[in-house]
Amino acid sequence: MKTLNIIIVATGLVLASCQSKDITFMYLNKPLPEKAMAGIPASPESQVTLMNWSSPPYSKWGFRNPGIVPSLMVPRGGEIFHFNYDLSNDLEKWIVPGHDGLTVLEVLEGDDTDGIIVIKDGKIRYEKYFGDFKENNVHIWASSTKSLVSMVAGILIEEGILNPYKKVEEYLPEMRGSGFEGLTLQEVLNMVSALNYSEDYEDLQPGTVHYEYFRRIGLVPAFDLMILDPVRDTTPRGTLEFLPKIKRHQDKTPREVFEYHSPNVDVIGLILSRTTGLSLEELISEKVWGKLGTEHDAMIMADVAFNPIATGGFMSTLRDFARFGYAVLNDGEINDHQVFSEEFIARTFKLTDNELMAGDRSVYRKDTDAPAYDKHLSGYKNFWWIHDSEKQIMTARGVFGQGLYVDKSNDVIIATFGSAPTASNATRETHKVKMDAMKFIAENLK
Repeated sequence: MKTLNIIIVATGLVLASCQSKDITFMYLNKPLPEKAMAGIPASPESQVTLMNWSSPPYSKWGFRNPGIVPSLMVPRGGEIFHFNYDLSNDLEKWIVPGHDGLTVLEVLEGDDTDGIIVIKDGKIRYEKYFGDFKENNVHIWASSTKSLVSMVAGILIEEGILNPYKKVEEYLPEMRGSGFEGLTLQEVLNMVSALNYSEDYEDLQPGTVHYEYFRRIGLVPAFDLMILDPVRDTTPRGTLEFLPKIKRHQDKTPREVFEYHSPNVDVIGLILSRTTGLSLEELISEKVWGKLGTEHDAMIMADVAFNPIATGGFMSTLRDFARFGYAVLNDGEINDHQVFSEEFIARTFKLTDNELMAGDRSVYRKDTDAPAYDKHLSGYKNFWWIHDSEKQIMTARGVFGQGLYVDKSNDVIIATFGSAPTASNATRETHKVKMDAMKFIAENLK
């Protein structure tokens, strides 16, 4: 029987893929409900599915309910680290300069923020939750997970388990012949790998390597992969098995340009697990989540083969997200634990001349008129977006509005979760305004 390859309509990030011998799948446009999962039981039009969970209005529910996709537990441990409070709710009335009189609150609402915490000098100065999202709900970090993975890599580097200047294939022999062969771990951490890959969420074309990658990561539902028996079929079902199929771009040279390519993080995640003998969720629990003084267990999304998704799968409460950011701000120390490597954090802030040039050649810097131009960015290193090396300002960023703003010069950390209508923060004007607002808050909060 003839194989069907049918790609269905998508909103946000999720597309539907059906590659089956006897299935024809249709996802028809229909009126959107005002709220997801409305009613008991939920009305048909409001039900969240694998097809719509990252698209508004369903994402408001989907981003805080990890059961919609395979997920793995990351247990907490130890005494809870409690923040002191010195609330300054007037902050939300501040006018953000250069944006037609918009207040901080209007900016947050304009980018569909689900929650925000502002910490200065170790105290929570502002905390707000929007809509149905509450303080004890978990929420996806999306690609802010990348920054967590890099901090785990920093721990293993300090322990002498990893050498950032060794080649990928020295840790992963199966990467010989792939786009990662010949790259050092540091080059992968800086995303200067020159892969034949695209992170354009609006152009996920069937047959391309990035489309197949997103199918395996589970963000493009791949029902055909879900039902494969790995004993009888050698098709790579999961992300890790698929990585060797990603090749070098024939017209590009490694080390020259920062290109935001998510598979880099999966390679590092695989190296972390291979060198320690622990799955990524076990490693994060042992090295990080059990020491941060978190209030709640976390979770991490898994791919089709139930591998933890290193590039964007972590989920926690907002306060625990802020605890991670605070530990980074505090030179790796929190709750009487030196959780992260102080030296690794210091090196992350400092961009070399080559790292600055790689950033300047990126789509975020080379053209001031480009949709993705980022006036705040200096460069990218260790899966962090570096704003200012001298003042030590950097961000962790995830699609749809997840982020940590770390400003050591002002002793400020800002943690935000969101469910914006479009995936790309880089091209969404409301998020650019939000980034201006976070900078304004960090510089002016007393």
